[in-house]
Amino acid sequence: MKEMRAFTLAEGATHVVKFKSLSKYGFTLAEVLITLGVIGVVAALTMPSVMSNVRELVIKNQFKKTYSVISNAFKKAEADLGYAPYCFYWKQNPYGAAKCVNYNDAGNCTKYEMADGSSLPGDYNGPRENCSDLGNAVIKNLNIVKTCNGNAYPGCIPDYAGNDTIKKSNNDTMNDYDINKATSGCGSWRKSNILNSNRAYVLADGQIILSYGTTFSPTIFAIDVNGKKGPNKWGYDLFEFSTAGSMNMPLTIDYGRCSVIDKGGKSTKNMLLEVNK
Repeated sequence: MKEMRAFTLAEGATHVVKFKSLSKYGFTLAEVLITLGVIGVVAALTMPSVMSNVRELVIKNQFKKTYSVISNAFKKAEADLGYAPYCFYWKQNPYGAAKCVNYNDAGNCTKYEMADGSSLPGDYNGPRENCSDLGNAVIKNLNIVKTCNGNAYPGCIPDYAGNDTIKKSNNDTMNDYDINKATSGCGSWRKSNILNSNRAYVLADGQIILSYGTTFSPTIFAIDVNGKKGPNKWGYDLFEFSTAGSMNMPLTIDYGRCSVIDKGGKSTKNMLLEVNK
């Protein structure tokens, strides 16, 4: 509505001035509520994405820290030993591909051969002469506050999935034989072995190191970069590592060879590429 006010001028003429209502210069309650509603809808749509990006950034930074800690522990171990240890997978396998030629009744491979039918060389997966000494030296250089020699769940680790249970969740038509066959060669990452057999270490900052087996072998292991804090999934906060090298170069900490990844997770290889950009 418009207000009209009359003013009498000196000459006696009357001049009419029109003013707009002050309500036209503000917001009505309905307009405010609609605006808040729109903001709420936009926030509801964007907040999950924002939170996901924040979590991913946090995990990436923790991964970077973890990689630095474990790499330094290996370098210090080599210095303590006084020599370059032979304990790694070949960076580039000089022998070519191998294949399984026999599976037992459970689906586990019992015999591998080269493509031409010959036996696998003793160092097909890389030299391992110094793994015991290197493993012990690495462990001494980590700030470990708790060790579980088997039966690591729940004392040292949360309820992790295994490569077998991940396979099953991705394809529920697979039977036990098919799952064992698909995970043969990486059997120590099966769920029962992780929870009940493999050794685990808890570091002072809460990070968890999983051994691939009952003793710590530097050639293959996994680290939960934020410990028991969730999501506790492979490729999210749990990543597999291995040592890699050749006779003419020092070993490095590389991505794992079993590629255990929960659905939607990132491989260790991709994480290494991202944090080293």
